[in-house]
Amino acid sequence: MVFKEEKTTETTKGNPKTYKGNGKEKLLWETECEPLQYEINWIVDGTTETYVRELTSPKYEGRAGGSEGNRRASEWLAEQFAQAGLHQLPMLGSWKQSYQTEITTVLLGKAFLVAPSGEETELKLGEEWAFQASPEEIDVTLTLLADQNLYEEQKNIWDAKVDLRNAVNKLSLTTGQVSKGIYYANASGNPGQVIVTDAIYQQLKQEGYQIHLQLPDAVEEHGIAENVIGYLPGKDDTRAVVLGANFDGPGQCGPLLMPGAYNNASGTATLIQTAKWLSQAEELPCDVIFAAFNTEDNRESGSTAFSRRIEKEYEQIRMINLKCIGWKGQPLTICGSGSEAALRKSLAGGIGLPYVDRDIGGDERAFRKKNMSSVTLFQIACLGNPEISSILNSTSDIADHLDFLMLDDISKKLAEWVIERGDEPLVPYITYW
Repeated sequence: MVFKEEKTTETTKGNPKTYKGNGKEKLLWETECEPLQYEINWIVDGTTETYVRELTSPKYEGRAGGSEGNRRASEWLAEQFAQAGLHQLPMLGSWKQSYQTEITTVLLGKAFLVAPSGEETELKLGEEWAFQASPEEIDVTLTLLADQNLYEEQKNIWDAKVDLRNAVNKLSLTTGQVSKGIYYANASGNPGQVIVTDAIYQQLKQEGYQIHLQLPDAVEEHGIAENVIGYLPGKDDTRAVVLGANFDGPGQCGPLLMPGAYNNASGTATLIQTAKWLSQAEELPCDVIFAAFNTEDNRESGSTAFSRRIEKEYEQIRMINLKCIGWKGQPLTICGSGSEAALRKSLAGGIGLPYVDRDIGGDERAFRKKNMSSVTLFQIACLGNPEISSILNSTSDIADHLDFLMLDDISKKLAEWVIERGDEPLVPYITYW
């Protein structure tokens, strides 16, 4: 996901906070809904820091959807669900839900700077260039131009620095800070992007210079990815709360690991810790499902596949998406549109957070159906923050940016909300501004 909003002012109780993004002012409200009365009086082992640092380990290759590293991460998550005391969801009979979608394999590629004489100099992957996973094997020598006719003749790689707008769905090249990496996973299956240093770009712009690319076929259009699902049975088995977080990440390009701590090991770690709190409860008001979703940005996302699978299993489903949380010094926010106002109000008021009348456009979208409602736990103030946006999906998205006390605290509060309010009825709610 790419976020483009920006922080502004402070909150005053009973009045909205404004923040600006894309030229529009938004309102951030505090709800007057009663805070939770229930307080957990037991303790659990483990911390969110342990889980984030594990998920961002190099052995998981940045968790690109369907990659070997991603599958290793799913195995580890299944182990954590079992150790937390969760059960396999009866309708699945497994910790995993498999579904068909595009998947990415982490493979190496090569690039050469070709001089007018024909002499080739290999570029250093991770230092002078990086690339997004290609949906087909490529071995071509191309000129760097933004020329549609030549592109159709397969004679040039599109110069996205000159014409970014028309670079969509084209094999393109631009400049960037190569050491920060690139979003390697290719969710769309379209031709990928190449980034090079400014020095290499300037050479490619000289007359007679070309780039020779050798890229492997790293995207399988009809692959199989897996969600990781666990649950705890509750008193009312006609209703369910789904706590979800996507665990896939940007991947790895050669030596460049994009660990995806904030996006979204943070949400996944909070999911695990919340499961540990709830597994020790004497009784839950309804079924609680813990869903670690895969391939968030694919045409067939893990959340879509799971929502479709459970839609008819319950009379009511309320879903909370845990996405990009825990950045140091930034507040948490409940995000959801007016159609989700009842859930938004209950959760925000219950755990003492402000809310914003806005969709984030993540996995919560799959749970907007007749018998479902969904909101996102997020950090709205981070949208458009240049420091954070420059780190998202890069080699710098590491665990050290996160406030683990915040994540540990919110996981406990989420558990308390489920215990006290998990079985609230799904009713329409209209907000008048």
